[in-house]
Amino acid sequence: MKKINNFDVVCKKLGIPIIFIRKIEKSLKKFNGKIYIVGGNVRDLILNKSIINHPDLVVNVDLEKLLYCLEKAKIKFLKIGEKFGSIVVLYNKFKFDVTVMREDIETDGRWAKIKFTDNLIEDSKRRDFTFNSIYCDTDGHLIDPNDGINDLIKGNVRFIGDPHKRIKEDYLRILRFFRFSLEVSNSVDCKIGFLCEKYFKKLKSLSYERRMKETEKILLNKNLKKKKTILSLQRLLEFTFESKLNFTNFSELCIFESLINKKSFERRLKFLLRDKRVIPTFLLRSSTSYLKKRLKNKIKFIDYSLTELNMNLLKFNKIFLTDQLIIDHINNKISRDDFNRCLSKIIIYKTKKMPLTGEDLLKMGFKPGKTIGEIITKLKVFWVKKNFKCSKNECINFVKKFLP
Repeated sequence: MKKINNFDVVCKKLGIPIIFIRKIEKSLKKFNGKIYIVGGNVRDLILNKSIINHPDLVVNVDLEKLLYCLEKAKIKFLKIGEKFGSIVVLYNKFKFDVTVMREDIETDGRWAKIKFTDNLIEDSKRRDFTFNSIYCDTDGHLIDPNDGINDLIKGNVRFIGDPHKRIKEDYLRILRFFRFSLEVSNSVDCKIGFLCEKYFKKLKSLSYERRMKETEKILLNKNLKKKKTILSLQRLLEFTFESKLNFTNFSELCIFESLINKKSFERRLKFLLRDKRVIPTFLLRSSTSYLKKRLKNKIKFIDYSLTELNMNLLKFNKIFLTDQLIIDHINNKISRDDFNRCLSKIIIYKTKKMPLTGEDLLKMGFKPGKTIGEIITKLKVFWVKKNFKCSKNECINFVKKFLP
């Protein structure tokens, strides 16, 4: 049995709260319960990478006993996923998915009917890829029933058992195959990729939330720089988002975002959908109002002058302007120097309030209604051209010449 050397030290370095995980295990002592870390954190331990996901844990006691023990130990938890044998334990900034060991009885491509088991080998058989079936106990011992460590180190993304069967059990595994291919091997195995492609139409059966969670990880992957890699994802993403996508210059966008440290899933999706006059039905039906606004918002810059930028800062959310500037730079509409100038202005910009209000204009003798609106528009242009730096008296002197 392999073991992580200096386990406690490594956990502390990588950010795995092993002391609290042991506290959960201690609460199960009455039933001889054992707890194991599984999934992403185990991959991080083996590869010596800082954790980016909350720890996933499995236990060898049934759900009723698990809940009893946690309540007895006064460990906070939420019964999210209870019907699937899973709950969420809360500790500081962490949310642990704690799942009882289980076997799949029946699957429909989305969800599985399960039954409890205390057999780690049986639990491993229901997992998707070999390196996701490596278990680590609270002392750092690794249990690897499917030779996942070897695959992880070699960069092999290998299904456990028959790939056709595993995909049919849960079509989300198609997206996960491509995601892990990018993360682990920085390339997509053509043979398995072709096999997955036969089931692309089944991606429609997955919920909005499940699709978006995986595609966000795909589109933000640091290895999205090679055009060949991106093209291998085109059909997958078009089926997932139920829309044609424009991948021209997409690798340039990913490289530039990484360069300026502004990676954004929403912006990358917006870039792929930039030819669309309307948001695809899939996104329109299910996405948040924020995402819809961000996808819809298109700002037309004319000269990228300070006046134009200031006017847009009054009208639009800063992130909308940042999106447009980055997209325009990728499309060679704005130079890098001008882009840097505009972005710096956006970053430091704070919401402004005009020195004069409509009420002030009424007191000066302007007529309500259309006249007031026209004067405010002229005043706003004057104020913006002055870079928001004119005083109230300067504004009064400016509007006086329009008095009837």
